[in-house]
Amino acid sequence: MGSSPTFGTLTLRVSSVLPPNYSFWRQQALDIFAQKRSQYGESWKELSLPSLIDMLHIKASRIRTLLTESREPATGEAILHDWLALANYSALALTKLRGISPDKALSDIYTEAQTLLIKKNLDYGDAWQDMRPLTFIEFILMKLARLKQMDMNPQQYATSIADNLFDIMNYALLYLSRYGSSFITS
Repeated sequence: MGSSPTFGTLTLRVSSVLPPNYSFWRQQALDIFAQKRSQYGESWKELSLPSLIDMLHIKASRIRTLLTESREPATGEAILHDWLALANYSALALTKLRGISPDKALSDIYTEAQTLLIKKNLDYGDAWQDMRPLTFIEFILMKLARLKQMDMNPQQYATSIADNLFDIMNYALLYLSRYGSSFITS
């Protein structure tokens, strides 16, 4: 993991506040984005910020349904892809909010999310490890409810929108860091 961030006079080792599997799941999300982009091109560019937020809500709602009903997906589509989609749609919404191309910025947005997580973990520690699966998705749905109150006026609420999108990215990646090993086949 290269360098350690410095906050004031406190220097930290990234590995002490970053979940061990976080980087793995971050790369999985980036790989999925690259695969989808290869398959579908730039079709996501047609979506407005409110539509991207609605896509996030659709994915989160599906996850909640599958978790609360404790069943396999009727479509056969793995729930893993929905968790990765939450991270990627959040990143895409951030590029839309900032008016930048994901070509150059997607990896930077994931790095920014990771930096934010490191800072938050300094205060919260490993509390995320005690969260139940349903709690992760309910926190995300709560963030989405907030976003739906702000997304029609992105200039006024840009900072709050970005904060909530970064939180959604990190909750998705934290969930995968905590429970994702069940998705990995050996």
